[in-house]
Amino acid sequence: MKGSTLRRSNITREKIAMLESLAKYNNDYNRTQHTNAPVDKQEELDVLWQNFKVASRPEKSTMAFFTTGVFVGVISTLVVAILISLVVGYSPLDDLNLNISNPIKVTTAAENPKFTFIPADTKQEPAAPQALPQSKEYTVQAGDSLESIAIRFYGGFDQAKIKAIEEANKLANPNAIGIGQKLIIPMN
Repeated sequence: MKGSTLRRSNITREKIAMLESLAKYNNDYNRTQHTNAPVDKQEELDVLWQNFKVASRPEKSTMAFFTTGVFVGVISTLVVAILISLVVGYSPLDDLNLNISNPIKVTTAAENPKFTFIPADTKQEPAAPQALPQSKEYTVQAGDSLESIAIRFYGGFDQAKIKAIEEANKLANPNAIGIGQKLIIPMN
């Protein structure tokens, strides 16, 4: 019997070892007898397996798993929706505006404070563009260089902008800026 078949049948290792030793014993016994008579192995296997039969559990079908998954998914979605509505404080019954005493009454937008309609202003003039500041002041921090300052203010490295910072601050040596030094950054 194959090892994989024995593993799948939930037989313990001790029982497998006993079956293998019994099979080896039978093979050795048949060789020593030197008989050519056929041995009915099926009867021997039936006798051996009578003690080792394992009650097999019925396998669940894929439909059972699918049905369980759908059911759990619907229930969990409902629970999450209810929890969210409790946290937000929203109730769909508020939108329906149910009134038991007069169920035919129709409410207008003026009576329902939840919904307001503000018409667009047709005479709206475009806003005047705000003037950008001509320059900003920056205090040099530890590890700053003119390149890093230019990248911070202009969004990228540009040699012309570094020259503009040098000229605005009258720097003789662009590598000789000190911590705490105030620099004027031209923004035009």
